[in-house]
Amino acid sequence: MEYELGEVLKKIRQSKRYTQQYISEGEMSRTTYAKIEAGKMQPTVGKFMHILERLDLTYDEFKYIKNVYALDRKDEIIFDLSHISTNMETKGLNQIISKCDVYLDQHSDSIVDDIRSVCRALLLIQETMDLSLAYPLAEKVWHRLSQLDNWYSIELKLINNIFFFFPLETGIAIVKRAVREIDRLSSLNKISELKAAYLINLTILLIKNKKYAEAYEYAQEGIAECIAEKRYEIIAVGYVRKGIALINMGKIGAGKAAVRKALQISSALDQTQLTASIREEVRQTTNAGIEL
Repeated sequence: MEYELGEVLKKIRQSKRYTQQYISEGEMSRTTYAKIEAGKMQPTVGKFMHILERLDLTYDEFKYIKNVYALDRKDEIIFDLSHISTNMETKGLNQIISKCDVYLDQHSDSIVDDIRSVCRALLLIQETMDLSLAYPLAEKVWHRLSQLDNWYSIELKLINNIFFFFPLETGIAIVKRAVREIDRLSSLNKISELKAAYLINLTILLIKNKKYAEAYEYAQEGIAECIAEKRYEIIAVGYVRKGIALINMGKIGAGKAAVRKALQISSALDQTQLTASIREEVRQTTNAGIEL
């Protein structure tokens, strides 16, 4: 069930105590707007955007209200992807894949298909720790996105989860472009938070290529961004990557302290899966005999 467009506009206008004359002013006659509210006329894109502006409403808010105060299925999938705290969340990734399967049984949609491929790639990493097995899925998504002139919110979210599958130089180039795009869109709600995730995810690629000093610097920068943007849910990942870099640089004590801090944060947030993944990542990327 969902509300009709005109019904939604009328409810919102009346709740804000606005008149039809106020909403229509500068773009259309009051009579035309009244027909839109009554469902007797569909607004053009220009008129619809004018109406939303006069109602002080974003398009996303309008869609949410029109869908009876719920996300539609595609928006729910995108929302879930955006709120996966780290690419270590096996349970959350499986849930997204299941939702994508159901959606794609009924719709053809490149974004949802990309999200499913990304989540499958991340799961393969969790299960096998072998980038080469997950690479074809990441490359499929990248092939489409790399041809776009600009990246916006959803493309940036997808790319953030796959760039570390590629060679070092390619991955760094992708991150630099992504950060420029994020800065360009920085006034949009939540978009700046992606920068911290990009910086911390870049450390995966650097550690894989044994560029530990660079990984340490990006982890530090990512942690600072997490603090600035209040991204506490991924700051633990920043600390474990910092710790891994330090341990591999021979700074065992400082590295173990950073890893312990990551474990303390994940424990405080009651993130059992994240805690287990932190320990496994340390085991895979450092001397397995190091006790934490």
